[in-house]
Amino acid sequence: MSKKCASARASGVSGITVLKMAEHDAPLQGAARRFLTSAASRARPFFWWYSTRMKLSEVLRERGYVYQHSSETLEEITDGKKRTVYLGIDPSADSLHVGNLVVLLALRRFLEDGHSVILLTGGGTGMIGDPGGRSGERALLDEETIAHNSARVRAQMEKVFGTADFNSVNNADWLYDLKLLDFLRDVGKHFTVNAMIKKEMVRERLDAESPISFTEFSYSLLQGYDFMHLNAMHGCDVQIGGSDQWGNILAGVEYVRRASGRTVYGLTVPLLINKATGRKFGKSEEGAIWLDSAKTTPFMLYQFFLNTDDDAVEEYLLKLTLLPKSEIDEMMQKHASAPGERQAQRLLANTVTELVHGADAAHSAEKMSETLFGRSDAAALSKDEVTALLEGVPSLQTRVGEPLADVLVQAALAASKREARQFMADGAVALNGAKVTDPSRVLMKEDFQNAPVAIVRRGRRNAAVLTLGS
Repeated sequence: MSKKCASARASGVSGITVLKMAEHDAPLQGAARRFLTSAASRARPFFWWYSTRMKLSEVLRERGYVYQHSSETLEEITDGKKRTVYLGIDPSADSLHVGNLVVLLALRRFLEDGHSVILLTGGGTGMIGDPGGRSGERALLDEETIAHNSARVRAQMEKVFGTADFNSVNNADWLYDLKLLDFLRDVGKHFTVNAMIKKEMVRERLDAESPISFTEFSYSLLQGYDFMHLNAMHGCDVQIGGSDQWGNILAGVEYVRRASGRTVYGLTVPLLINKATGRKFGKSEEGAIWLDSAKTTPFMLYQFFLNTDDDAVEEYLLKLTLLPKSEIDEMMQKHASAPGERQAQRLLANTVTELVHGADAAHSAEKMSETLFGRSDAAALSKDEVTALLEGVPSLQTRVGEPLADVLVQAALAASKREARQFMADGAVALNGAKVTDPSRVLMKEDFQNAPVAIVRRGRRNAAVLTLGS
């Protein structure tokens, strides 16, 4: 801590002052930002709060970030000496997905607590591909694709950490120079086949009589070598990853111990489960939610989280945002008293979209959503926002004079014209935010007068965008 900050500590200054003074002290700045968003900032000096803040182990448990750890206690990793923690992600796709965001935010908590962080892009291990979670051989990617994916993935990882001080590396820089004989002598001799065939991934393949190549079999050795390299070059003593990486992480922990005698640790984070499908968020899942705006637009990301079920929204707020726990608790109380307003879902959607794509994209996505569900006029949308809206929700080209009952059927908002007319008679249909109760209603020119599109909605969550044909 700088002399200026020590002086500030003695005088009990505010968090805002500390933010200005601690420009080269990232952990202290992170703490000051959390202080300023908490209720304590209205009643206590910053350094009183700073001295009584939660330990990192408590924060990780409270947010649901802890699954397994190689130490006897989590506190041994998190609450003693400051560690150097690394996360590795292979570029098997050209984008991260929402599931990756959980472990990235868990790692960011280490950074904010004063630990050092290394983000590793697997440009070398990506040439092989992690066999975990697959029933058959992974298709190998060529070097050009790996390089392209590595650059995209690296940029997305770094964006989550913003201007914070961290180290970013690519294991292609050392694995490409690793000679086969050196690898077999210096790495392979520390791994026994007896132990490797007991790994869940290998056992599942063997039980299913599905082949596993020597290439795939060697993946955990390369990941272990990464840990040894980072330990020797950067003093890295903790690897963090998703719970599906436990076997590979543990292999690295054991390799470093056997080869060097040094103690390092592994920590895994629970995989994020899509409560709507019961499956994990991942790149191989159908309907994957990507962090790349070209694959999942900011509006689509916003809508996905806006549609979060009530029983999942609190977990997602804890794991996918940096919002203070006190703010999440307050929001969940509001949500419990008026769940139909979906305030918690809107906070989740806005916060995640801003974290991934920035404030402007989040504001634009929110505006499109408000238009789609009748809370604002489509005339307020820009040309780009109209285009994004058409890409993100079902759309239908129609004509003036078309019966609205026909439109509802064509837009898959009703199974039949009879059902469509019943929906209108029941007041369940809205056009441009205005409830339609006349089953014989047809589209009129005036419906498209204020904007190039019209919005038809059935119920709270089902909508389509209408455009006029030429």
